[in-house]
Amino acid sequence: MKKIILALITLALILAPTGIYGARYAGPLIGYILLRVETNGEAWYVYPGDSQAYYLGRPADAFKIMQRLALGVKHDFISGTEIFPDRLAGLILLDAEKNGEAYYIYPRDKKKYYLGRPADAFKIMRQLGQGITDRNLADIPTAEIGEPKAVLDNSRPAFIDNVPFTSQAPFGDWADSYQQNGCEEASALMAVKWARGQSLTKAEALEEIIKIADWLVAKHGESRDTSSKDTLEWIIKGYFGHDQAVLIKNITVNDIIEELAKGNLVIVPMNGQILHNPNYKQPGPPRHMIVIRGYNPIKKEFITNDSGTRKGELYRYDAALLYEAIRDYPTGYHEIIDQIEKNMIVVSPAD
Repeated sequence: MKKIILALITLALILAPTGIYGARYAGPLIGYILLRVETNGEAWYVYPGDSQAYYLGRPADAFKIMQRLALGVKHDFISGTEIFPDRLAGLILLDAEKNGEAYYIYPRDKKKYYLGRPADAFKIMRQLGQGITDRNLADIPTAEIGEPKAVLDNSRPAFIDNVPFTSQAPFGDWADSYQQNGCEEASALMAVKWARGQSLTKAEALEEIIKIADWLVAKHGESRDTSSKDTLEWIIKGYFGHDQAVLIKNITVNDIIEELAKGNLVIVPMNGQILHNPNYKQPGPPRHMIVIRGYNPIKKEFITNDSGTRKGELYRYDAALLYEAIRDYPTGYHEIIDQIEKNMIVVSPAD
């Protein structure tokens, strides 16, 4: 029975019409490994099955993604084929009758490349990868494997008023490193100012963002990409001295709504590229942090203060999309994210 099923899968792949793939992104990069030439050479795989780009991360992460997206085929088909059909270009094939060996069908020459161990697979992926600019990568939808999905079963509306807003670059100086990487500082600043019933001007925001970054570098040696834990401990509690805040891990989308209904602000770390905000410098920040201040159950939208754009005040995101984008990251400059953690900082008003 197993061999019959494998034979049917193989036959379906071989006879599948050319147009079965690429429904979301009909471009020439389907099936390729892409290397971001403008951003540390990060590697992405455009999976032909859904035409979305998957971030490959570390060797073990890349190998896991390749295995999860692979298709099982018969041993004779893999071993006996030198040039594969066009419709299989860019796919990962698993030898289901042997030990599950994985092969990448390189779209350019249609030949198979044995992926071997994670480190070997990662090396081959990068050797066969082609460079892409951030602007062109922004045209390709991104996806991740293993994230929990949002189940919206909470119909409670919530909105927190009088939350001051600032962009992380209050006067548009995005070339400044502190401001370019200041989403955590800006988010904490907005939340603490609200908690203390204080207003915030652009000039005050700029001064505070720079001061926070200087303080972080002096005290902790790093101000970029602070994790949710360090944003809470270092900035909210350490710099501002605001103790009415907690970190909650492994949250559901309804946990966010519950905290908003209690009158608390929520700060979440994000993969900003999943949000597809047209106001971001494309393709968006892979490490970002925003403030959530409300929820509309009729439209199923979160209401946010997003410091990543000057148009971020009261910016609305689809609730399921925002939850999908939540992803904590380690402190440091573009450190590798080796697991998906959905965490949030809950900020309450000052006593």
